[in-house]
Amino acid sequence: MATMAKKVEFATCPTCGQKLAVYPYVVVGSNVVCANPRCNTSVRVTGREPIRVTYIPIDQTRNPDHRPESYG
Repeated sequence: MATMAKKVEFATCPTCGQKLAVYPYVVVGSNVVCANPRCNTSVRVTGREPIRVTYIPIDQTRNPDHRPESYG
């Protein structure tokens, strides 16, 4: 029996509305940054299929100077 390959899902930045491509290797609980350089909002992936993300205030990231990778 063949299994379906996971696909890229698209979330929307809660701050600026930018579409964010979230690849299958980004697991639930991962932090990503909005791809819009003027926004740079941190979001956490809270669910998959369908994709769900929530805003993370900068003071709740590990370090305000350390940003997770941007996908998009």
